[in-house]
Amino acid sequence: MPKQDKKKTILTAVYLLEAYLAGERSFESVNLCDINLQNAQLAGINLKQANLFRANLQNTVLAIANLSGADLVRANLVSARLDRSNLARANLYQADLSEASLINTNLSHAICASANLSHVDLSQSNLRSTNLNRANLDQADLTQTNLREAILVKASLKQTILNRANLTQADLREADLTEAQLYLAVLSKANLSKANLSRANLDSVNLFEARLEASLFSNANLENANLSQCFLMEANLTEANLCKANLSKANLSSTILSHVNLLGANLSGANLEGANLSESDCFGANLQGANLCQANIESVDLRESDLAKANLIGANLAGANLFGSELLDANLAGANLAGANLYRTKLAGANLRGAYYDDRTEFSAKFEPDQKGMIKR
Repeated sequence: MPKQDKKKTILTAVYLLEAYLAGERSFESVNLCDINLQNAQLAGINLKQANLFRANLQNTVLAIANLSGADLVRANLVSARLDRSNLARANLYQADLSEASLINTNLSHAICASANLSHVDLSQSNLRSTNLNRANLDQADLTQTNLREAILVKASLKQTILNRANLTQADLREADLTEAQLYLAVLSKANLSKANLSRANLDSVNLFEARLEASLFSNANLENANLSQCFLMEANLTEANLCKANLSKANLSSTILSHVNLLGANLSGANLEGANLSESDCFGANLQGANLCQANIESVDLRESDLAKANLIGANLAGANLFGSELLDANLAGANLAGANLYRTKLAGANLRGAYYDDRTEFSAKFEPDQKGMIKR
């Protein structure tokens, strides 16, 4: 076999395959631009920092290969097998990896912007600090994958499996996670501003201090989720399930929470100023010390909820059910309580001055609304 300067000459597929069959494994920094290695068996090959620009690697077996720092821009890796390979710092810009297998693969700090990773198996892989801007990850499997500090701005993750994935401090601004599976995923301090998570499963997810401004969570499942101290200003959570979720000290100002299940949720110290909670179920919820100033709480089920020391100035509680709830030291000045049920509600120390009620409003026996400065409409 004639020798070639592997680092200067563009190697032919025939040369590389013959050398590989002869036992050669090291092809570090070689020039394989536009090479066709479709269906080749190249397990364990070393292509570190190789030039594979526009290479055809469709159905190629590259398991346990070293492709760290390789140039795979616009490469065809459809259905390729890259399990347990090293692609750290590789450039896969606009590469097509659809239906490829990358189980337990290292893609840390790699560039995968605008790449096609749909239907890819990336379970248990390392994508820490990987650039996935505008990448297509629809229906990919990222179970237990490390995406810490990954960049996924405007990425598409529709119906993607991210169960138990680590997305701590990841950037998911304007990403599409419609119907994604995120059970027990960690997204603490992640940025999901303007992201679409409609119909996503976020059961028991950790979103501590996450940025979720103007994001869409309609019909999403957030049962038992940790959303404490997160930023949900102007987000839309219509018909979401937040049963037993932790939203303590979260910022939900001007957020849409209509028809939401907040059964047993913790909203203590949360900022809900101007939020819309109309017709939501807040039975047994903890809203102690919450700011609900000017909030729309019309027809909300607040039975047996704790609203002690809550700020309800100017809030709309028309038709709300507050049976057996606690409003100790709460401020309801100027609130609308027309048609509300306040039977057996604990109102000791509550400020009701200027609050409105009508003939439909129910109070406990011997309660005198006029003596509390309330105004009948």
